[in-house]
Amino acid sequence: MNDRIIPRNLFCAVLAVAGIAIAGSAPAQEPVYYISPGLNLLEFDQENMLENNEVGFTFSLGVDFDRHWSAELGFMEADPTYAGDQKKADLDTWEVGLRYTLGQPGDRLRPYVSGAVGNINIDGENDTLLNYGAGLEFELRDQVVLRAGMSRYNYLGRDSDIGFNAGLVYYFSERNPPPPPAPSPPPEPVAVAPPPDSDGDGVPDPDDDCPNTPSNYAVHENGCPILIEEIARFELQVNFDFDESVIRDEDVPEIEDLAEFLREYDGVMLQLEGHTDNVGTQLYNLDLSQRRADAVRDMLIEDFGISPGRVTAQGFGEQIPVADNETEAGREANRRVVAVVSETLQRYQER
Repeated sequence: MNDRIIPRNLFCAVLAVAGIAIAGSAPAQEPVYYISPGLNLLEFDQENMLENNEVGFTFSLGVDFDRHWSAELGFMEADPTYAGDQKKADLDTWEVGLRYTLGQPGDRLRPYVSGAVGNINIDGENDTLLNYGAGLEFELRDQVVLRAGMSRYNYLGRDSDIGFNAGLVYYFSERNPPPPPAPSPPPEPVAVAPPPDSDGDGVPDPDDDCPNTPSNYAVHENGCPILIEEIARFELQVNFDFDESVIRDEDVPEIEDLAEFLREYDGVMLQLEGHTDNVGTQLYNLDLSQRRADAVRDMLIEDFGISPGRVTAQGFGEQIPVADNETEAGREANRRVVAVVSETLQRYQER
């Protein structure tokens, strides 16, 4: 085996890779330091002429930078036997490397991969050591882990060896510290009392121009009632028999409805208009139309209590026909008393 010292540029490269890996990971915790004693079962390449199944003692110092990345400085000492003469050899290694552990904090079983660079010394001869491997970690308790894996040792001066290792890892602080307590919820905002609304119309008193509005009225934004206009209308038509001014029984209910309308809208003035067909003289028909209008007026006043001053009656004779006087049906339609009464009303809109 050639006597070599680790090239400085190789050692610097390992440190640079470690720095990049650690800086690129977002730390989720403070660094956690650990030690790891263990055993390593070595399977040597035939070039060494050393007996296989030699057990070496290992010891490592390491630090977990976050939930996945660790850096580690490791040592191993073994006394393998040369094949043939049973002479003991003195084997020592040291190495520095990185370990990447998969899984999440709290998982009891977590796989890992590792890589390292270092130096191996057998009976005073040094060689550069490149080590990579994989294994499993089993958490016995929060600060104690059982680690087992396999590594391949490559040397710049010869072929490679294989090692099967197992050991305990002891952490000097908790690996999975409890999460920080959740921040306290913000204090409940202090409820601000709404401004008073004395009349309950939904408009605060400072903005209410009509503070005493009844609660059942709809209001504008300024709190004043909404005034709306409505037109009340009633149309009356009473027909008469030929040459008659007597009101027929079937027309009395309609006259009563007109009286009810006049009582409800007591400001309305009513004019009744009487008409005839063209049978007879114009003078006679003018008088007949007046008698018909007076008959309806008298019923409103005498039978239904409407004030005489609110009702006038006027006859128009045959001057304003609404149908053809050449037919019986047309003449019957023209024998009539009509009234159209309407009132424009203003009232407050209700909710």
